[in-house]
Amino acid sequence: MPLQLPDYSHSVRAAVADYWEVRRSQADESESRGVLNTGIRAEVTGGRHLDTLHELVVSVFVDAGIPARLIDVKRRPIAGYFRRDKSWDIVVMVADRVVGIVELKSMAGDSGGKNYNNRTDEALGQAVDVWKAVEREIIRPLRPWLGYFMLLEDNKAFTTPVSPRRAVWEPDPAFDGASYADRYVIFFERMVRERLLDAACVVLADKDTAAVRFPSDSVSFQAFAAAIHGRCLQFMATNPDIDWEAGE
Repeated sequence: MPLQLPDYSHSVRAAVADYWEVRRSQADESESRGVLNTGIRAEVTGGRHLDTLHELVVSVFVDAGIPARLIDVKRRPIAGYFRRDKSWDIVVMVADRVVGIVELKSMAGDSGGKNYNNRTDEALGQAVDVWKAVEREIIRPLRPWLGYFMLLEDNKAFTTPVSPRRAVWEPDPAFDGASYADRYVIFFERMVRERLLDAACVVLADKDTAAVRFPSDSVSFQAFAAAIHGRCLQFMATNPDIDWEAGE
């Protein structure tokens, strides 16, 4: 096991740059074929825009000590309680045992307000369904590990304070003056605090420069990676029957 957490700053920037490049190339390809998708939809229907970020997350598990030759990772359906199952983006397995489950999502353009509730409803529902399945012993015997990675475009749609709507009851003042990026941070910090997620990352990414920043240290990629390292240490310690050295 490594004694020090690697600095993932450069890797995150490179993955984000590739994310924007793939989106641009998909939009260009769509246009050249005469496909009528427009705007953001044209950039994401190719389905490859998150590939490098997927690879980055998986690389953290390897850096944390899980031998790459033992890892079986792909998108897999996870059993639920309210639903039969729901596919999660990254399911890392070793010897048919789940090391970690991670969902990756991105939001760009001017869709911050339009899709914020949809995205948070989805993340909350996915997590609750898994934990209810654990409680009902549909998922057993070991508690799984859940992570969530959210990339937001660093633009005014996500960073400008939102004008509040008039609610039936007085909302939590923590949301006063918050942008949609701030609301995502509050959401994911609370998801981790309430143990609905084991770790989360929220990154703001500039489309033109690929510069990245994290609106909160608690949901930075370094914090996310540290949680993965802790999970891998726990997994290796509690699965001594796996031959970690030989990879058999």
